[in-house]
Amino acid sequence: MPSVIYWCDDLNVPVLSKDLGARRCSSMSIVSITKPGDVRPAFPADVEITRRAVINEFGNEELAKLLIPDNEVILLNKIPGYADQADEVITRGRVIGHRFYDIGRRMWRFRPLYEGVTEMINRGLGYWAIIRLNKLPGRYDVHKELITRGNLPSERYVHVAVSTEDGRYHGIAKSMRGSRLRIIKSWLAKGPLPSPKPSTLKDFIELNRDYIEHKAEKAIEFLRKVFSEYKKPVVVSYSGGKDSLVTLDLVSKTGVKFYVLFNDTGLEPLESYGNVREVTKLYNAELIIASAEDMYWKAIREFGPPARDYRWCCKVIKLGPITDEMLRRFPMGFISVVGQRALESFQRARLPRISVSKWVTRDIVVAPIQDWTALEVWGYILLRNLPYNKAYEYGFDRLGCVICPANELGEFEIVREKYPGIYTRLIKVLREFSTSQELPSEFIDYGLWRWRRSWPGDIRSRVRVSFRVKYPVRFSGDGESLIVDVNKPINLDTFMEFLKMLGTVESVNGSYIVRGKFGEAEAKVEQGNNKVVISSVNKELRVHIAGFVARASICGECNLCINWCPTKALRRIGSGPSFIVDENRCINCLLCSKACPSAQYLVYRRSEVRGA
Repeated sequence: MPSVIYWCDDLNVPVLSKDLGARRCSSMSIVSITKPGDVRPAFPADVEITRRAVINEFGNEELAKLLIPDNEVILLNKIPGYADQADEVITRGRVIGHRFYDIGRRMWRFRPLYEGVTEMINRGLGYWAIIRLNKLPGRYDVHKELITRGNLPSERYVHVAVSTEDGRYHGIAKSMRGSRLRIIKSWLAKGPLPSPKPSTLKDFIELNRDYIEHKAEKAIEFLRKVFSEYKKPVVVSYSGGKDSLVTLDLVSKTGVKFYVLFNDTGLEPLESYGNVREVTKLYNAELIIASAEDMYWKAIREFGPPARDYRWCCKVIKLGPITDEMLRRFPMGFISVVGQRALESFQRARLPRISVSKWVTRDIVVAPIQDWTALEVWGYILLRNLPYNKAYEYGFDRLGCVICPANELGEFEIVREKYPGIYTRLIKVLREFSTSQELPSEFIDYGLWRWRRSWPGDIRSRVRVSFRVKYPVRFSGDGESLIVDVNKPINLDTFMEFLKMLGTVESVNGSYIVRGKFGEAEAKVEQGNNKVVISSVNKELRVHIAGFVARASICGECNLCINWCPTKALRRIGSGPSFIVDENRCINCLLCSKACPSAQYLVYRRSEVRGA
């Protein structure tokens, strides 16, 4: 079942509840949108990008202004199903098409739908065709002799609005070789767009004021209850993003003293730094900065580029600095109030409003806007006239690390334009990595570095290359042995210290014999300290030792292993993978390996290790 939003036809703005629309609007439309349906208002930059997409596709400025009009509220809804960034475009309470970033042509394009197609057919704008058929079956190729009139593109794979001769069915097709049109989708013809009616986000705010204020009061009441129950210091995680801004303002309404925590990854939009200072001053709150400094650029040399399925970066430049700083400031624990929302991702949709952090020790995580939509968030910001981050006006729908592997290529185009320094630095590192592994140009050109194991099907269908990215740690072996190869020498002193966590350790002829609760194993170091042969009948023991090999050679210096140790048995000496284990304190829980990005991403999460 699709998601829906409601639209007040009188004011030409969205209405946040059906009941409110029934009370305040004489006419209301119900708009079916693609799930999860986290719609957001289009800023002027979004409007410009969308118009450019229409012009790129159809070469017609009149059509672009018709579908994406001036002086009206327009919404965007991020959708799946395309190779890169894509949004449903909602004008006058109608989904008039999809804007999407074409990774092959490196430009924004537009696929018209429903009332958008009706306008193209009725006005003869853009590319369109009338077809001598009773229906428009999907995947059907229409040959030239069946096209009675229209305006067809000279290029292949361009979208064309189509209609049956009787006008009963409309659809969208793609131009193919030999003047053919391939039907992609069809439907019973819709009417034209409603007549133009000027509207602003101020109109949206006034219509929905009571709804937004009521929702905010419920969130404030929830926060007050949490604060009275847990009675710990309150820290608001503020990223410079819209969700954390609303969360911060809601906390301020409770009257409780609070701190503001900013995680400076070193990869934030430049505008975020000024916004953090402005917001902290506005709320007269103490600012705590958990800074990663230059850790990302050091760690990327160790781990290789991060990816959506290889996010060592989150532990190294986020969780590490935050845990360090918060344990120092609040050793007895604290309440972390975050701007987490269910509609942001399937993973966040499963999280409760109150939880104990699985990452930052002694942290109670509270999410007061878990059930809010992006439209409600923006409604609150505009209603309260909060100082939002101006980077949103460039076309971003979310803010954070500007070179995050979760970004789409369409977003990287904005990064390239607005933050050329950090973009150029990333591309330089990617090229060095690509050259060292002899990877094809597509690795960078199509952003394939953003996946390690395999890229999605919609990418595979467009990029027909085959290659394998090598991890800094590699594995081979049989049923009772696991061979671990590392691309840099292992710190043998640290490796032996780590082995103590498994039991007693004896060094015999270049091998380490381990005996403990997991059983017995032999770890033999070979080839200039770059290779370890692990022999044991216990698979779990082999994997744990492989984790130690990774930890003793590749270290992001995030200190998560130290901070997670419940008995403080682990201590760093110097820099890099250099540690000492206090055998009298160690309880062999191996929480340090569970926290370590090297052990997790280079060993435990690797299918070739799990199946070894």
